[in-house]
Amino acid sequence: MDKAGLWAKLSNELAEDPFLVLALFAALIAIATTPLAFAVLGRLDWFRARRGRTLMKPSFVSIICGMMLVMGIPAIFAAMVIKSRSFDHNRYEFDPNRTWSVLEQGRGFKSVQEADAAVKQEMERLATERKNLVNNVKKLDESMLALRSVAGSSPSVAQAIPNVLQSLAGVRASVGVDGPQQLMDFTAPPITLAATIPAGMASPGTPAVVMVAAPAAASPTAAPAAPTAASAGSGVPAAQVAAEIAAVPEPQKGIAAMIPLADVPAGWTAGKSGDKYIETFNAENLYEKIDGRAESFTQYNVKGMAYAFYHPTGDPSNEVQLYVFEMADPLKALGKYGAEKPDEANVIPVGDEGYTAAGSTLFYASRYYTQIVSTSDDPKFAAFALEIARKVAEKQKPGSGGASAPAPTAVAAAKPEAHAEPKSEAAKPAAPAPAPAAEVSPATYFALLPAAGKQGDNKYVAQDVFGYSFLSDVFMADYKQGDATWQGFLRPYPDEKAAKEMLEKYRASVKQDGAEIKELKADGADEMIVSSNIGLHDVVFRKGNTLAGANGGTTLKPAEDFARAFAKSLPAKLQVLGGK
Repeated sequence: MDKAGLWAKLSNELAEDPFLVLALFAALIAIATTPLAFAVLGRLDWFRARRGRTLMKPSFVSIICGMMLVMGIPAIFAAMVIKSRSFDHNRYEFDPNRTWSVLEQGRGFKSVQEADAAVKQEMERLATERKNLVNNVKKLDESMLALRSVAGSSPSVAQAIPNVLQSLAGVRASVGVDGPQQLMDFTAPPITLAATIPAGMASPGTPAVVMVAAPAAASPTAAPAAPTAASAGSGVPAAQVAAEIAAVPEPQKGIAAMIPLADVPAGWTAGKSGDKYIETFNAENLYEKIDGRAESFTQYNVKGMAYAFYHPTGDPSNEVQLYVFEMADPLKALGKYGAEKPDEANVIPVGDEGYTAAGSTLFYASRYYTQIVSTSDDPKFAAFALEIARKVAEKQKPGSGGASAPAPTAVAAAKPEAHAEPKSEAAKPAAPAPAPAAEVSPATYFALLPAAGKQGDNKYVAQDVFGYSFLSDVFMADYKQGDATWQGFLRPYPDEKAAKEMLEKYRASVKQDGAEIKELKADGADEMIVSSNIGLHDVVFRKGNTLAGANGGTTLKPAEDFARAFAKSLPAKLQVLGGK
């Protein structure tokens, strides 16, 4: 025996696990000293037992058996210590540190043929799982197509879609789906491809594109130059636009004509949905385009919707989508616009009101609610969306397009006056006809709200105003004077009777809530009451067919002063929307 080697092993074991080695040594010492201890104790009459009144010495056999039992305890302990140093594959079913394959479990099979059959069965199971995974990925692709169409009216979701598709690319590669569902058309326009092929390298049958420099000064009688490759894609021919609009159902022709196609800004191209540039929908089939959100539009009595989209010329990887919704009246358009407008929106003067967010522009004008949704939060896309918004707003409500609207003074100045002949008295134009009454719109009501103390933007609340189920379609704004705050509001009704009934409903409701009510006399108001409850004060008045006042005032006097001044400034009767 190599004593030096044994001692080295013991030294290594002692260094790695000193407590285990010491326990093993103690067990071995106990085994070695047990016989000596029995021999010494036997000489001292230690094992004598009393039998009645006599001490009897035990037999030799009984002493040996007792000694073996005592030695068995450290022996069993030593055996367990030694056994714990290695893993017995024949004793334990599995190693908790690893996963066994079918072949490693081969000891459970009676033959190699049985193990081979088990391997084939496992391969079939894995193939089935892979097939299910591939099918589920394809279903996910189909769901992404639907999600993209729905997300078209949500800028934040539309911008997140490309990143989601990029993440799904790794999943497709893992399961071996080589041809994923394409959500965008990446085919470059043919004119762009032709322009990049040198004339000398064109294949037979391929038309060559020749760029001819225009003359410095064109003759007035010269024929208009043919569009070049650089200008292609900036607009759809007028004849084709007319043909598309002619094919639109009659109820949606008006909103379809509002979509800019012939006058698309330079550098941008109108995209095609199938073989059409314009898609139109009515209230019944609106879900086909915006499934999941159609119900929110039908609640505001949507009549129809027209859709088109644009992308940078030669780069369809991102796009700007245009949705024009026709609502029942301007109030419904304002209601839907206000319901989706975020509090921190950047308001812009487009239509009756609009705002920009994440490269997109949304606005309402008259009875139309328009969304220009960009899939990229990029200044280039934001500028294009705003320009399209101004073009659409000008068609919906002339003069509301903002910066792009033509200035009447500039047009008048361009007319030559030098060659105009003096007109005789008889030739003088007749007196102009009286201007028609201005159309009543939500902006008409917002303009009646006092400007002093107003905080933030005007608001329109469609239902359950101030927590009252009977109060709806209210125009309001927040006000502040010093530390006092309240909400000024205005609600016209068809006639005085309807306004009186609503005031009585309000009076009965606040009484039921335990409010203290006080009647006031105010110049300009037919009726005025103050309702005080839980530290807040409402000053509500009726003037003609209008209910108005201050709600939720933290201090009574500023709210009362506001209501009195408001009552004086209001007309005796307000025309309701729609001329009713």
